[in-house]
Amino acid sequence: MSTQSEPLLEQACDWLSKFHSGEFSATDQQYLDTWRAADQAHEQAWQQALALWHRMEGLRDRRLPGSEPLLQERYQKPQPYHNTAPPSYHRHWLAVAASIVLVTTLVAFFPPTLWQADYSTDTGEQRTITLADGSLVTLNTTSAVAIHFDDSIRRVELLKGEAFFKVTKREHQPFVVTAEDKEVRAVGTAFDVQLKPEITQVELVEGIVEIQDPQHRHFQRLLAGQTALVSNNSISVQSNNSLASMALWREGYLQFDGIPLRDAIVQINRYRPGKVVLLNNGLADKRVSGVFRLDAIDQAVSGLKAAIPELKMTTLTSYWVVLR
Repeated sequence: MSTQSEPLLEQACDWLSKFHSGEFSATDQQYLDTWRAADQAHEQAWQQALALWHRMEGLRDRRLPGSEPLLQERYQKPQPYHNTAPPSYHRHWLAVAASIVLVTTLVAFFPPTLWQADYSTDTGEQRTITLADGSLVTLNTTSAVAIHFDDSIRRVELLKGEAFFKVTKREHQPFVVTAEDKEVRAVGTAFDVQLKPEITQVELVEGIVEIQDPQHRHFQRLLAGQTALVSNNSISVQSNNSLASMALWREGYLQFDGIPLRDAIVQINRYRPGKVVLLNNGLADKRVSGVFRLDAIDQAVSGLKAAIPELKMTTLTSYWVVLR
């Protein structure tokens, strides 16, 4: 969600809280209809607020941490409350407070990236989708895509994470994957695209793809077995030793091939609920190798200890592991 659209969402949530307040009049409905019709962005914000309101149904009546009264409060006699403000005053501030809580909760439980996603996955989840043209998209853990097909182009936007594409060939309808304004154009091919901090990684398993950076200053054609690292200003290419090792996550495996410990921990945290934290920076550059099953990801955590004997491991809970 852009910075410009945030105020519109707040306005839409304000309207929505008033709509559900029990004080929504026919005049209010006319004002709301006028606001929605004034601009397409207003209507989009209203639809977003409505959709997310319905998605929050499961959160209602759920007891939140900290919502229970303190032990001493349970046995305190309620004190009389003297209210001198007019009812309309409190209704107004209740609606304002409700809209603030709504916006805050929506952002916390439903990150803005997911609002525009057609398909997404949770931590540790993988999912394969068949698109309208017969192409296959396999989403890796914590990933999201938006689909934009028309008669002239098939466009898929990678919003988050990583996806593997197996494209059905259509000569007059190009298949383009965009990731943070970077373009990967393919016809009848299989490739993997992953969003990383500051770069986008493209691995080509089969066929040919063409890559452009956001400014369209750099162009690169990849051949099978090659990997491209695309930044805002450059494209670098390297060759893989084995096609079988590319996008190995599709086979249910996580591979470390002599990578620094800090990078291995980042990879584990992508697939494992909770968090593995490294407190000993002196070991961060130690190299680790190994192949681990994603459905037994804790074995990868144990494998770090086996690879680096001086590494100490403390399991705080089933979710939190501290390495030092």
